[in-house]
Amino acid sequence: MLSLVAFAVIERRSRDPLVPPRLLANRNLATAVAIAFLFWATFGSVLYFLTLYFQDVRGYDALQTGVGFLLPTAVVVAGSTLAGQVVTRCGLRPTLIAALTVGALGSLALGLAMSPNGSYAALIPGLILISIGDGVVFTTMFIAAGTGVDDPEQGVASGIVSTSTSIGAAVGLALLVLVATSGTDGLAGEPLRAAAADGLSTAVLMIAAGIAATALVALNLRPDSRMRARPPCPRGLVAATLPPDQPS
Repeated sequence: MLSLVAFAVIERRSRDPLVPPRLLANRNLATAVAIAFLFWATFGSVLYFLTLYFQDVRGYDALQTGVGFLLPTAVVVAGSTLAGQVVTRCGLRPTLIAALTVGALGSLALGLAMSPNGSYAALIPGLILISIGDGVVFTTMFIAAGTGVDDPEQGVASGIVSTSTSIGAAVGLALLVLVATSGTDGLAGEPLRAAAADGLSTAVLMIAAGIAATALVALNLRPDSRMRARPPCPRGLVAATLPPDQPS
């Protein structure tokens, strides 16, 4: 904390600060920093808990665990690839909120499916939904960070958001591990396996709540006034259920 205060004082007095204070006054950048923190505290923790579930509860070896991650990895890559096109067509805020909503539903489904005797097939709906949200949100939150930021400062804005992800990963995982392991003390064998499954399920359900909270944070985003008009978004989840970028 002392180092953070010292950094803030030095930056304010510097003629050429590493992090210009005026950047943090940018509403979209500040919101993107909060989203990035929550993103890595939630989405970023899922892989860790899935690994524990596959290996400690289901008894998968390293190869089987890797195979189990092929599906969500492919979906994340596809979602990330398409995110820019969706933002261009439907707008930043609607896209981000829709993706977070899908991710929250996926995490909810995944947490409910993580039982001591559950199958991989039972995890698939949740894996697909949370991976769609993961891929789209990851790309879109960096777009949000650069919205309204001058070109020479785009790298600084991206760096601020990247730093926020690192902090979110450390804080989120630490807290969620406490939740996941709270009921496993003194257990061994089958009771430990069952308690581990319950703890992991609870942690993923908390992740769902965190993703839903992130969607509320995303409501603070505003469109860049410099953006050109775009064609209307197709009717569907994004267009029909979410608040528009601009007043109609």
